[in-house]
Parts: sequence; C-alpha cells; structure tokens
Amino acid sequence: MKIYKLCESSTGYVWNFIVYTGKDTIYGQTHPGEQTSSRIVLEVAHDLLDKGYCLYLDNWYTSPKLVDTLCTRKTDVVGTMRTNRKEFPDFVKMARLKKGETVAAFHKKQMIMKWKDKRDVVLVSTFHDDSMENVTARQGVIQKPSVVFDYNKNMGGVDRNDGQMQSYKLARERIMKYYQKMFRYLLDVVCLNAFIIYKKKGGSISRLDFLLTLAESLSSMGGVVELATRGRQSKSPKPSRLLGRCFPDMVPGTSKKKPTRRCVVCWANGRRKQSSYWCSNCEKALCVVPCFKVYHIDKNLKI
Repeated sequence: MKIYKLCESSTGYVWNFIVYTGKDTIYGQTHPGEQTSSRIVLEVAHDLLDKGYCLYLDNWYTSPKLVDTLCTRKTDVVGTMRTNRKEFPDFVKMARLKKGETVAAFHKKQMIMKWKDKRDVVLVSTFHDDSMENVTARQGVIQKPSVVFDYNKNMGGVDRNDGQMQSYKLARERIMKYYQKMFRYLLDVVCLNAFIIYKKKGGSISRLDFLLTLAESLSSMGGVVELATRGRQSKSPKPSRLLGRCFPDMVPGTSKKKPTRRCVVCWANGRRKQSSYWCSNCEKALCVVPCFKVYHIDKNLKI
C-alpha cells in the first residue's frame, strides 16, 4: 500500500491522507491544473490553507511554483528541493562550494539555499534567512544554517507516525487481501489519533491500556459474546445465532481436498445435503443460500 499522509510534526497525528491506487488515483478536484506532487500537497492541506500554518516537505513535493502558490494561501513552507525543478535559480545550481559554505537566492518570500555538508543540501523556506548557528560536533564548534535546524526539528511527523503505527498494529504483512489490510490500517490510524487526542486532553494511561479499554468498550457494543466450553457439544443452537454477528466461512480443512459437513437445516428438513460452508460463530455447517439466512432468523427452527 502507498499512502500520502499529512501529519502533525510533534505528535504524528494524521490530519489527512490520500490512498494511491495507480493511474486511477483521485487527487481531488480543487487544483486540477497543478502537477501531481503539488496537487497532493494542496489537497491534503486544503482545510489548513489561509490559516497561517507551516508545511514541512521533502524534495519530491517542493518546487518554486508550489511554494509561491502556498504563500498566496497564507501558508509557510520549509523543505528540501531538487535542483532540476523549473524556475530553480541557475547560479545556485551551478555554484561549487567548499564544506561549510552556502549560497542563497531570494524571490518574494522564498529563500532557496544550497549548503555544502558532506554533500550539497538544498533547502527552501518562506520565513528563514541565510543566517548560521553554532553547533558542537566531534570536530569542534561548526556552523549550520538556521533553516537546517528548523527542518530537522519539525520534519519528522510522518516518520513519527509510521514508528508509532508499528506498535500494537492490527494490520499484518501476511494478509493477502488488500481491502482487509487497508481496513485494519485505517483502524490503526483511528486508534492512534484517538490516543494522541486523549494524551493532549491530559490522559495518563499508557497506549496499551488505552487500546485494551477501547477494545472492551467496542466489544460490549456487539451483542452477546459466549465463551467456548469443554466437553461434548450441545445439540441445541447457541443463542448467538439469533443475536450475534455471523458470517459464512469455509469449513475448516481436514485431510480432504474440499472438506464438507452436513447442512443442519437441510438435514432437519429431511434432505441429505453436504456443504463446504459453515458459520464459525455457531459452528454449524450451512448452505449459503438459503439455509444460512434461515438458520439465523427463524426462531421456530428445530435443529
């Protein structure tokens, strides 16, 4: 799965996202004239524009045109930038720098800077200048651009979210059906966002305890839950067949290539019929149509 996310920098809270679905991906209709990378930024941040926020972007998204567009919408930008972008200043691109040296270009609110570290680092900002700050390193006191400090401090929102999502996640790599994986991933996002809001409101319990409490609350809303008991199975149907949430599934595998069991509804009505499907909640084999429905809604059914 590939997802474009906009996350709050200090907590990793997911504000908005777009799911990539190939060439048919819908990036919204509010900015149809922009290139794809710019449309993604403008769409996920649409409800935050004109409110004075600052977006931190990596070099796949940033371009001089996008930065100008965001500035007109009262939104600041800090990010890295590729030198092959259109309207990128030539003298910055061609400058040959020694380690620690910088060169910068200014246009309206934009500052585009190239700084030589171990390699060339190109950054853009709408509220920084080309000033330097002292930092203590192994080789002594060195200078770095102030925009680098700010970028390193606030750029980790998406990485922070990805890291937190790895703990206690419902999504599993072995799930092959994409829609199941996507559903579980979105549930993980919702749970993490809820926990972040809970902590912002002064909550004190751990994330694990929060998730356990949430799971108990949700499960109590799903109807009657019965625990399995040892010993010989009762021939009477479980009450959950009328109250629970039941779905058809394949009969569990045995030595047979296609295991079957007798349909309890058909046999109750004198028809000797086998079925490959059963209700895993009720543990009864049933024909999908119409026996599954009959078994779960007919109160007078005698099994």
